[in-house]
Amino acid sequence: MNTPDEFEARLLKADPAQNTPVPALSEDIVRSATKSKPRFDLRQQFELLSARSRGLALGGLVSGAAAIMAVTIVVNPTPAPLIQLAASQEGDANRSSMSLESSEDKMMIMPFVTYEYLVGPELSNEAGSGQVYKLVRTGTPESVLEDLAGVFGIQGSVKKYADYSEEYRGYFFGETDDPWSVDNVSPIVSIWWNGTASWNYSNPKSYMSSLDCAVLDAEGYCQEYVEAVATPELLPSKEEAISTALRVFNSTGLMATESDLRVDYSEWGVSISSSLKVDGQPTSIEWYIGWSSNGELSYAGGHSVVAEAAGDFGTISPVQAVERLDDWRWFGSPASSFYESSQEASTGTAYDRSEVMVEPGVSSSDGEPEAEIVTLTVVRSETALLSVWDSSGDVWLVPGLLLFNDQGWWNSVISVIEGVIALPEPSAVDIMPMPGIEPDDSSVSNK
Repeated sequence: MNTPDEFEARLLKADPAQNTPVPALSEDIVRSATKSKPRFDLRQQFELLSARSRGLALGGLVSGAAAIMAVTIVVNPTPAPLIQLAASQEGDANRSSMSLESSEDKMMIMPFVTYEYLVGPELSNEAGSGQVYKLVRTGTPESVLEDLAGVFGIQGSVKKYADYSEEYRGYFFGETDDPWSVDNVSPIVSIWWNGTASWNYSNPKSYMSSLDCAVLDAEGYCQEYVEAVATPELLPSKEEAISTALRVFNSTGLMATESDLRVDYSEWGVSISSSLKVDGQPTSIEWYIGWSSNGELSYAGGHSVVAEAAGDFGTISPVQAVERLDDWRWFGSPASSFYESSQEASTGTAYDRSEVMVEPGVSSSDGEPEAEIVTLTVVRSETALLSVWDSSGDVWLVPGLLLFNDQGWWNSVISVIEGVIALPEPSAVDIMPMPGIEPDDSSVSNK
């Protein structure tokens, strides 16, 4: 044993695993091992562990290239997508990249306008990173409703809606057994135990006075209603309404201050809303409360969720994001405050349906109308947290961009890098882009 090579040779000869066949790893394990972050499914983890355990039990010594391969398996596999998007989003539709379409005969309706997007000279080409959050439901339907009943002073018990199912888990709390009955005048709170566990307070008595009948027919149906009259003297003062809104919001999970509130006060009623802020950014997850003209608290709503950080991920640049505008699947819902501020700043054409639904002036060779192609230049961008629904019915907040064009309106687009989100499969029918129109989810294509 005069050289290190001779010593290694003797060790290898003494190795009981030297002449023992090593179980081969399956092809998908090897393929996963050559990518970036360790995330194997249970079967793959078992296969790796089993193969490793059997090798160690035989007393195998790992050296050279085999040691490098072992390190590669640990640090370089490809991660599975964090989010698998749902085939259709439950939240607000992309007002600036989708349009209405007939569910009965999609082939009969042609798009009036399609858009071609260009990159403006001032648009940034700088990539970055951003935090992804999952909105996790808190409590149980029963506990949330019982707490809400205490907030609004409602008597009764928790019940399931008549059409309750595992897909639509609806509960309500109140004295009535049928909240949809026209005879019900009792207030209720209800909750949908999916997504963000959105809840709603409803008080039928608050709008009964506006439905007073002036003329009944022979069968007892109303032919004419009493003309509504504003009674601003019955409304709470603005200060009282804000105080009540803050009490309700803060006691149901939204930590808000007066500066966070959006207040609409008129002689016909009061409406106050505020959005959930995550990391200082507003989101589309909102709380609201309102009074009818007779001064009764009429409605309120919110959610039972907390935002849990799911990781920091790379984001593409605004220039790269323009390429995603042609694919609605990269859409996410921004805070409604963005829509409101844009409407106030615009000339009104951005959300004016009559302005965009114009008859096309070009026909194809067979006489059928063709879409008008409008070229838009994206001139600037803003970052935003966008909400998206996944295929399991949960809601996430993801980094996004608002891309403003030279016509004064904008599109929202998810900006996380490829691989973090798995998109649904495209459908066979093209989208008909048209700003300002909310689609029917059952009929809109997502090609």
